[in-house]
Amino acid sequence: MSVNRPLRLTVASRTDLFLPVGLLYLLVVSAALISPHPVILTVLSVAAFTAGWLGPILGFNKTNNEKLTSVIFADGRVRLESVRGCLDAGILNGQQWCTRHLAVLRIANGDTRGNLVIMSFQQQDAGDFRRLSVWLRQDLCGNSGTRLR
Repeated sequence: MSVNRPLRLTVASRTDLFLPVGLLYLLVVSAALISPHPVILTVLSVAAFTAGWLGPILGFNKTNNEKLTSVIFADGRVRLESVRGCLDAGILNGQQWCTRHLAVLRIANGDTRGNLVIMSFQQQDAGDFRRLSVWLRQDLCGNSGTRLR
């Protein structure tokens, strides 16, 4: 496996995020129901999740609804590919984070910024997701001027 080849990762869409957010919603409502003030906290948590889902608080209205593939190059540049063609999305700006199953990439292109959610189970090549998580954990694409290898 070549270290210098770009990473090709499938980007999560709005429908892919429905299940994790739904599970989080159930956990929050369950915690509110077993709290000392169940009625107040349940109403507040339902209102907060409803406002977050419908409004820009959680940012789901900005999530794409088409099938996208991100191509991340060794120098931190990101290109998005879809059925409509390629889009030069920008560069990774160093505010990314990842877990074992999920990565959130912050892309900067001039004054605009965007987030891409990458889920490990959606990837065709698990090695690309592992390489991405290593890059992010070692902060090889941060603002410090360090370049990816």
